[in-house]
Amino acid sequence: MPDPTINRRTLLTLGTTTAAGLLGLATPARAAAPTWENIVQKTSFDDQASFTDSWQHGYPWGQYHNGAAKMLPSKATLSGGALTLTATRLTTSTENSPSTPNAPIWYHSGAVHATTPILINDQFPEYDIEGEFRTQTGQGIWPAFWTTGIYPDWPPESDILEYVGDSTNLFNTWTKAAGENDPAERTPLPVTNPGAWHRYRLWMEKDGDDVLLDYYFDGQWQATHRGVGWAGIPQYLIINLQMGSWASGVEPGDPEWPQQPGPTGDTTFQARNVWFGRTCNW
Repeated sequence: MPDPTINRRTLLTLGTTTAAGLLGLATPARAAAPTWENIVQKTSFDDQASFTDSWQHGYPWGQYHNGAAKMLPSKATLSGGALTLTATRLTTSTENSPSTPNAPIWYHSGAVHATTPILINDQFPEYDIEGEFRTQTGQGIWPAFWTTGIYPDWPPESDILEYVGDSTNLFNTWTKAAGENDPAERTPLPVTNPGAWHRYRLWMEKDGDDVLLDYYFDGQWQATHRGVGWAGIPQYLIINLQMGSWASGVEPGDPEWPQQPGPTGDTTFQARNVWFGRTCNW
């Protein structure tokens, strides 16, 4: 929960050393609010009952998205307080994803989404979203921890964790002001060992009709983006292990597109201590 004596907007105008001294951090951070409400607890992956209270399987819209994986509940498992998503390469592809760019399905994998949407408005002006993750990376591997506007309101989209075929994490903020095919802002972060546990965090704050987004990695502030026109648009929080498509380095029409290059066998993406909460103006 944020320290009620610290105002985030003040901190962002201070020098790094001053802000660090106030917070015990190396960078500017969180804001004050009248009350605080946790929506998803860090214990939500402890057992099936806790999971069911906060999460549902698949994407909010179904089993398919923009990659070469079909999402199945059996590919999302719980153990030791962690969620493991496992993508398994199939021996052959027998269908295409119904979502653009209609990649051939070569994997069965897992996705989950939080039951309660994120809605940044005057009543809930600030959100804190955080989790610890470790993942395999490389050609064809596309894990993500992200928010997306509820259809048909896309964008907004915020990618808190996204590796697309390599070991560079992409902090992306998508907004209609930039056109729907490109993020308005992108901050790439090379990560030495994505297969170790790392902490990814997003702080969101209403700013008029916009939303300010502060991205963190292992407790260190990385970037501030602006979600233009995001206020009042509900969003889902999603964890998924997508495969193929752009993570394979191929596009429709390329000779390798039908085969969706990527790892054979199993690929895993794990999450623990995932939570989010919000400030409340009642």
